[in-house]
Amino acid sequence: MHKKLLHIILLALFISSTAYAAPLQPGENFPDIPLKGELTAKQKTYLGLKGDGPWKTSDIEDTYIIIEVYSMYCPHCQKEAPTMNAFYRLLSKSDKFTDIKFFGLASGNSQFEVDFFRKKFSVKFPLFTDADLDLHSKVGAPGTPHFFMLRKKGESLQIILSHAGPYATAEEFLKDIKDKI
Repeated sequence: MHKKLLHIILLALFISSTAYAAPLQPGENFPDIPLKGELTAKQKTYLGLKGDGPWKTSDIEDTYIIIEVYSMYCPHCQKEAPTMNAFYRLLSKSDKFTDIKFFGLASGNSQFEVDFFRKKFSVKFPLFTDADLDLHSKVGAPGTPHFFMLRKKGESLQIILSHAGPYATAEEFLKDIKDKI
C-alpha cells in the first residue's frame, strides 16, 4: 500500500512539474530580461551595448537575437561548446547574417562559473549570468541547452524559434535559422 501511494505521489509531482516547466514558444513575446555580466569591449560593440550594464535584451541593436540558455554543469552544453563557437564564427563572418546577434544566458551560474566556462571552452561570444535562475523562470524554465531566436520590432521581442536540446553541427543550426529571416 505504501509503495503504491509513493508511486502515485511521484507521478503527480512529475506531471505537475512537467506541466509547469514549459519554455516559451514561437509566436509568444519574449520578456525584456535584464542582462548582467562582464563583457569585453569587443563583445559590447558586437551587441551594440553601451556602458557597463546591466542592459536589457531590447538594448541589443539588431533585428534578430539568438539566445542559448545553458549551464556550465550541463554535460550537453559542455559537449556542444565547440559547435556554438563554430556557429558564432560562421555568423560573424557571413554577410548574410549581419543582422543576427548571438549570446549565452548561464542559468544558475555566477560570474565566476561563467568565466570558468568561457576559459575552459574558449568561448568568444557574449555570456550573461543568471545566478538566481530568475531569468530562466521568466522564459519558461527550459532544460539546457535551449535556444530562442527573437525578432525585434522596436522594443518588442517575438519568438520565432524555440529549440530544445543541442545542435550536432554549426551548419545544422544555420540551416534551422535560415528560413526564419
